[in-house]
Formats: sequence, C-alpha cells, structure tokens
Amino acid sequence: MISDKQFVDSHAYIIASPDVERREKKALDIACYFLCEGQAKRPCMECPACRNVLAGFHPDIIDVSRKSDDKGNKKRDIQVEQIRHMASDAYVRPSQADKKVYLIRDAGTMNISAQNAALKILEEPPEYAVFILCTDSAESLLATVRSRCTAILLTGEKLGNESELAEEYITLAAKRDEAKLCTFFGKHEALDTERVGEFVSDVRFCLNSFISLKKKYNNLTREDAFRLLSLCDRADDYLRLNVSAKHVMGLLCVLTI
Repeated sequence: MISDKQFVDSHAYIIASPDVERREKKALDIACYFLCEGQAKRPCMECPACRNVLAGFHPDIIDVSRKSDDKGNKKRDIQVEQIRHMASDAYVRPSQADKKVYLIRDAGTMNISAQNAALKILEEPPEYAVFILCTDSAESLLATVRSRCTAILLTGEKLGNESELAEEYITLAAKRDEAKLCTFFGKHEALDTERVGEFVSDVRFCLNSFISLKKKYNNLTREDAFRLLSLCDRADDYLRLNVSAKHVMGLLCVLTI
C-alpha cells in the first residue's frame, strides 16, 4: 500500500478511506492523470479533458455504482451483472483518449460473485483500461482482488486492526444483547476522542473482514455488517465535527440496538 503522496502507473487502484468525498476526489485526480491532454505535467487540471472529468462529462470515464430500487433507494450491493457488463465494455476502445477509466464507487459493496467477476478483468485487462476501486477499507475486498491492484491510503487515514474492544462490540451487536451492549458502552464511556476514533476504525476493519469472508461472527448477517458500517461512518462524521467522544459512544449504543 502506498500513500497518496506517491504515485505509480498501474492498471488498477484501490483508494481506501471512510471519507467518501476524499476518496472520490483522489479517484478523479487519478482519472485526470490518465485522460489529461496537457503537454507538460499531468494532470494539468486545465485542459478540456481534465475539465470534463471533473465536470462528469468525459466519455472515457465510466461510473459503476449501486443501482437504485423502485423507491429510489440505493441497493445494498453492486451486482455481478453490472461487473460483467463493465468487463464486456472494457474491450470497446476509448472514444477520445488513449485510456478508458472505470470508477467503481463503493467497491466494497460488490458481492462475492461480483468481486470474482471483477477479478477476471483485473487479471487480464486491455492495455488501455484503468480501474479505480473506491472503498472505505481495502479489507472489504477479496485478497485476490487486492493483489491485482495498487492500494492507496489517503494521508491521515489509519489502518484498523482486530482489537479486543471491536471484537467484543461486534459479538454483542450480533447477539442483539441490549443489556450487555449498554454495560459495554457504560464501561467505555470515558474513552477520549483518539481512542474512540481507533475503536471505530477497528470495528470497520473487522466488519470488512467479515464481509470479505475472512472472519466469522455467530449470528451476524451481511445486512447487519453493512448497517454497522453505516454507524461507523456516522460516528466518524461526528468526530470530525468535534462532537465529544462520550456523545459519539452514546450514539453508537442507542443506534446499535
């Protein structure tokens, strides 16, 4: 994994950050790099191609994201059919540029079948195709998918780990044990902001490991894992707004149940 201060040419990238805005900005920066028409430093951010990428109009950048249901709500997963369509489209040459960029938003929501379908095109892509996978954590992707990509960790982001605190929380959440969850959060309500941030990162790491089938939790469903990941995102948002650590832990306690 490299930092966003470094850059290497690759056919596939994983941009990992819980901050959707930051990871998608980095994705567009990389897209501009490959589609830029400038003669000097790339990306110039001034040529028609760069401007079109940033405006969402470039014909050689293809967005792959979760579809919406009949009520306008986003579906839980990126479906295998979408990835198969992407793989087929990848063999159609670019319209204007020398490269064709596929931006896969919320790549961690690809179900296992979709990830396996993506693996095939990542293993043997056309020379002009570039794939950018945006996700809150690289751990949400299969190891085989990660091995085919250059992973980028954005500045200031921290990698989680399997802490005892995170494991205990997820186990209690899976059991839906309200009494023990209340006791758990009461026992840890004095954690400072840094420790709460680490706890949230660790929970996200463990949940993504579960989603990618590297970990098991009794009674925890995939739907439960995505719901808890949404809580992690909300907790991170509050921490960035300088909401007190105690209030963030209280929020997690109430919404987990």
